Amino acid sequence: MRRYLGWISLVLIIIFIVLAFIIPQVLNPLPDSLDLILLLLLLLGSFFTALFSLKGRLQTITLLISSLGMLALLLITIFAVGMILFGNFGT
Repeated sequence: MRRYLGWISLVLIIIFIVLAFIIPQVLNPLPDSLDLILLLLLLLGSFFTALFSLKGRLQTITLLISSLGMLALLLITIFAVGMILFGNFGT
């Protein structure tokens, strides 16, 4: 089962990219909180399955792609907390 985790991670990150950036209209019927939770679960699932997959080239590729998504998520969280604590930046 562990040898398929790299492929599962790759599929999850592709689904995340498609739903978040290529055709986001698919998520319009869902409430805003539910589509954010769905995208967050796809990103986290991709990261953790890539982290625990077998060593190899596929693990490196999927871990790199999902790590970029996790870094962006961390930066957005830091920005949101900064907005809450210090008010609107630049005004």
